[in-house]
Amino acid sequence: MYADDMSDIVTVSIACANETEAQSLTGLLVTARLAACVQSHEIRSTYRWKGGIDTANEIMLTAKTLLEKLPMLEKLVKQHHSYDVPEILAVRVAWASADYAAWLRESLEV
Repeated sequence: MYADDMSDIVTVSIACANETEAQSLTGLLVTARLAACVQSHEIRSTYRWKGGIDTANEIMLTAKTLLEKLPMLEKLVKQHHSYDVPEILAVRVAWASADYAAWLRESLEV
């Protein structure tokens, strides 16, 4: 079975400095119903910053949410993140099962 309308479902990538920050943001996002689920995994990033090239071990969060939640999600992340410019990238989901889409909406009280 397919979900009828998934055009508003998004995944959001948020890179965190460490596990403590990742766990804190995860708890805040799920508790505030800004994300139905947040997954985390270790990554290594190489990037340009202030005229140089840096490499860092980070924790990448992948949050499942809806487009309408993004402004509040962004605000919460910026308030609690240690980076001057935190990574907050949203990608629309092309497909989700009807059951998963319904669970996501229910979890977010939509």
